[in-house]
Amino acid sequence: MTSRRIGLCTATSAIALVLCPGLALAQATPAAEASAGDAGGEIIVTAQKRSEDIRTVPISVSVLSGAALKDQQIANYDDLSRAVPGVAFNAVAGEEGRTNIVIRGVSSVSGASTVGVYLDDVSITVPNLYRDGSIEVRLPDIERVEVLRGPQGTLYGDSSEGGTIRYIATPANPDAFGMTLTTDASGTKHGGANFADSATFNLPVVPDKLSLHAAVNYENDSGWVDNYNQQGVLQKKGVNSANSLTAHVSATWTPDSTLTITPAVFYQRATNADNAAFYPNLGLWQQDKEVAEPSRDTVVLGSLSIKKTLGFADLTSVTGFFDRIASRQEDGTYFNSTAFAEFFLDPIYPQYQPQNDSVIANLPSAVEIRTHYRNFSQELRLSSNDTSAGASWLKWVIGAYYSTQSVHNTDYQTINGINSTFQSIYGVPMEQSLVETSYGNPTYGQPGGGAAITLFPGDVDESDNRTYRQQQVAVFGQVGITFAKGWKLDLGGRFSAAHEDFVSVETGFYQIGNLGYQTPGQPASAPYTQDGTSTAFLPKATLYHDVAATSSVYASVAKGFRLPGPTGPIVYGPTSVCNGDFQAIGQTTQPTQFKSDSLWTYEVGTKNEFAGRRIRLNASGYLTNWNDIQQQIYLPTCGYYFTSNIGNARIWGAEAEFSFKLTPSLSVSATGSVNDAKVIQSNNPIDVAVGQHLIDVPDFTATAGANYLHPVGPSGAVIALVNYAYTGHSYGSYLVTDTNYYNPSYGVVNASVGYRFGANQLTLYVKNLLNNETIIQRPEINTVTEGYTVHPRTIGLTLKLVE
Repeated sequence: MTSRRIGLCTATSAIALVLCPGLALAQATPAAEASAGDAGGEIIVTAQKRSEDIRTVPISVSVLSGAALKDQQIANYDDLSRAVPGVAFNAVAGEEGRTNIVIRGVSSVSGASTVGVYLDDVSITVPNLYRDGSIEVRLPDIERVEVLRGPQGTLYGDSSEGGTIRYIATPANPDAFGMTLTTDASGTKHGGANFADSATFNLPVVPDKLSLHAAVNYENDSGWVDNYNQQGVLQKKGVNSANSLTAHVSATWTPDSTLTITPAVFYQRATNADNAAFYPNLGLWQQDKEVAEPSRDTVVLGSLSIKKTLGFADLTSVTGFFDRIASRQEDGTYFNSTAFAEFFLDPIYPQYQPQNDSVIANLPSAVEIRTHYRNFSQELRLSSNDTSAGASWLKWVIGAYYSTQSVHNTDYQTINGINSTFQSIYGVPMEQSLVETSYGNPTYGQPGGGAAITLFPGDVDESDNRTYRQQQVAVFGQVGITFAKGWKLDLGGRFSAAHEDFVSVETGFYQIGNLGYQTPGQPASAPYTQDGTSTAFLPKATLYHDVAATSSVYASVAKGFRLPGPTGPIVYGPTSVCNGDFQAIGQTTQPTQFKSDSLWTYEVGTKNEFAGRRIRLNASGYLTNWNDIQQQIYLPTCGYYFTSNIGNARIWGAEAEFSFKLTPSLSVSATGSVNDAKVIQSNNPIDVAVGQHLIDVPDFTATAGANYLHPVGPSGAVIALVNYAYTGHSYGSYLVTDTNYYNPSYGVVNASVGYRFGANQLTLYVKNLLNNETIIQRPEINTVTEGYTVHPRTIGLTLKLVE
């Protein structure tokens, strides 16, 4: 989430190769090699699972080549949202890998994902069950990124309700050996020194038959947030330092001209000493956590793609195995220790309030959360090719998909020393004290000598062990019919069936009375279980017309869908810690699961190229009706979240992209989007009122940039870039009283200048040139208000050497 990827493509070794294959081997297509301002080449995409000219694809799609990622200094989802119209993000406590992507206002931080994320043809999408967010892919050898806006369920499944993001890796080149080394050094305002190093290699093993491609990078960011103790004394600077290691190895084997086999392995490990969130009430980039909040996100993806030309069609098999472990520690002191002292002990024993509030309330409480995702997927598809019958007027693809996914989550929370501290204040062990009887909660033990349970066994205040499993099968197809000159009709559909099951075991004080609760010292009771089956049919229809040789218009209608799922369980009932919260929102039953949601999007668009492709102009407008929205509900007193179907929303908006190659050396570009996303019917008007804006959807975004490349001598060139990105205001909460309710607008300027000598390059860059310090989001995490800004100004120097 955080803009901690300091080296931005043009300017960062590790990042330059993580997201900028233009700095890697010179083996990409001409379209992939074009820079952000180079509007002269053909742009080829595979958005519809076949290679096509982007102008003829009736989808609102943006493509960022490796060179464009480098030039625009795009290093993470924050940057991507400022470069592509219609894209935004939800900041989740500033931690690596915990960002949720928003496309066209389809915004939700819980339930199933609203945006599908793919590496090549393999899904790396994860559900929003435990606030882990989307994976921030930082491949060293990306060829391009395709951002598909609008429902893409026909070809990409249930979690592409708002759109799909596809990372396309650079394939192995069978023709020549190549090697690129990049090193970067930079400094961050209010931070320190950063460095990054990367390398890519290409090795033809058997000419025209077998080739290998490998890339690796390591980067280290100093951090810029400072930690203070409770007395306001600085303890450590740059606590949110981070490092990452990324590796990608692939091979291309072509035994004959009709068969291509491509195995690949991707590994990524991102580690943060703390997150980039700070506490605005203390000051900019300052926090006073009792417990550090480090995180570690490890991803392994293995894939095998096989493509066989059968003559009448192409048969493609894509097998993928995805493994992700997202672990983090959170500071639960306020919610666990302070809440116990102030909300439970003080009302019972007011005479002990000073000791409770000064001692027990400040006992450090560490929350250890670990989520292990595993997913196996298999797709088989048959698609027409140039030799298929009717190839001049008929294009088609049919396929089948299978996946099995498991998500195992543990949430282990302790208040270190709670039992011994309690006894030192009250003079008796907690389980023998009057807390169980005076508090009047029979769940804790019966008065008059009844056995009382241990409230904090081993100082544990909560321990959750939950496993979610899902199996899904689908069949899909799409056909494009050219029924008259310049006219084409695309019809597609996907039918899917999914089964899920969920098992949950709970213990600790804050889970007393919950479903699946295990009583300490007593025989284990049955865990909480649930299961269910769901089906969906996702149709899509598009009418396309060439109004001229290089201009087209289209109109489409498509359905999007998200699977149902479990939402807890959450403690419920008159004796639970969440009782007051549930009463406040009128919740009369225990929430245990949420239903599916769905939407229909109606879109019109146009794609145009003029002056020999020196000018490009694409624009689209859309209306989306979204029903039974899966959304997160926050219970502020007890600090829990649950997912509920909150009601319906209507979203309308428009996007435009423009580029103009003014001279052989100078290009300019601009993008813009407007969006209005509001709730029109609510199932929970107390928490989500009719008329409220969907969260984290900017009302307006715009970019403007200029790119200059001027040859110097026979093999040199001067390169310069400046880019401005504006993000309008948005709403981070449905509640007016929430600190994150109104998120202000802000703008970011990036610039770079470099010298290219042969295939080598030296670049000086600056990101966030004007050092914008706007607090762009203020999420409340476990009752604590946190702040988040753009990555502070970073200035660096990158050297790239190509063999």
